[in-house]
Amino acid sequence: MKVLIISQAFWPDTASVAQHMTDLAEEMVKNGHSIDVFSSRHAYENSKDVFPANEVHNGISIRRIRTTGFGKKMVIGRLSDFFSFNSLLFFRMRRARKDRYDLVLCTTSPPLVAHIALKAVLSRKIPFCYWAMDLQPELSIASGLIKDGSFSARALTRIGNFIIQHSSFIFALDVYMKDYLVRRGAIADNVHVVPVWPVMEKIYEGGRAENPFRIENGFGGKTVVMYSGNHSYVHPLDTLLQTALALREEKDFLFVFIGGGVRKKDVTAFKEKNGLNNIVQLPYQPRNNIHNSLGAADLQVVIMGEGQVGFTHPNKVYGAMFIGKPILYIGPSPSHITDILSTLKGNLSVTHGDAGTLTQQLLQFGQLPPDEREAIGQRNAEYARQHFYPAVLKERMLQILEAQIEP
Repeated sequence: MKVLIISQAFWPDTASVAQHMTDLAEEMVKNGHSIDVFSSRHAYENSKDVFPANEVHNGISIRRIRTTGFGKKMVIGRLSDFFSFNSLLFFRMRRARKDRYDLVLCTTSPPLVAHIALKAVLSRKIPFCYWAMDLQPELSIASGLIKDGSFSARALTRIGNFIIQHSSFIFALDVYMKDYLVRRGAIADNVHVVPVWPVMEKIYEGGRAENPFRIENGFGGKTVVMYSGNHSYVHPLDTLLQTALALREEKDFLFVFIGGGVRKKDVTAFKEKNGLNNIVQLPYQPRNNIHNSLGAADLQVVIMGEGQVGFTHPNKVYGAMFIGKPILYIGPSPSHITDILSTLKGNLSVTHGDAGTLTQQLLQFGQLPPDEREAIGQRNAEYARQHFYPAVLKERMLQILEAQIEP
């Protein structure tokens, strides 16, 4: 099977979509399939990092498109990066002939990419797989970035409907997303629910006090509440920050924010404005050190914005569970996260704006003996091994992909 993957972010980028696309592509190569990739030359998080135009990685042929590299600091710059990638992709897609590719696989980021790719392959009768991760404009509307009913919202909705209704098949990350896609016009039997998998290469298995990341950053014996990932508008951090403020006099708590994004500066401003020494900010960690950084936490924070169920799918819950960490979820209910946590005793869950309840929950968690904290994490790890084991999920996706291609 000859497959063309289109993803603005791909190896060696550290963005979640890049890591999952790369994992799936490598799995397909291992099973004898030929993989081409169109991606961007600029790193997703740090646009100053530029990758080679052409490269072969583990048998995957990567062709990178040179776009503007303004990055994510300003909306206009980010739109320019999207537009230039989409425009150049349009010309690249002229090469996507039926005799060259058996399948085109595309995800939802950036907006319009899937529309351009689908338009190019429809007339050539090439099967098209849509891997739905974040749905637009729904997610931007829920986050307040686009006004509901505006011209841009209506235009993006029409484009989204076209993609959903004309894709050969779709991967949805949870049942809420599948239900929504079906309401948008997808054929239910063509939508396959497969969650994404943890992307760390290793699991830290040492003792809490011996964790090298914990030692390097001077966490000591404090209860570390960690948010690791993209600081974006779709992951509101306000409730967590207000809780850090409420616990400023509690010397046993430390709130650690790892990563970057448009709202990283808001965390910095909040910390400086309130003179909070219980907030620590650290950069993204390389994939080969994620097991140590995540393993340094006592609680891993997972956040979903209000009104976003079915539109997005915070997947860091799987990694945190897989390495045996208790979860702190801030977001709406029901969701795929509350569905999971409802079966697992000891994890914390609050809605946005309820910093008072979260403060009390953390104080109670801080009083738990070490063996009880460990038991919560172990129950999470066992559940993750049963339901989200990477090899099993990748194999399931591969079987679905292979079944779509006529012999």
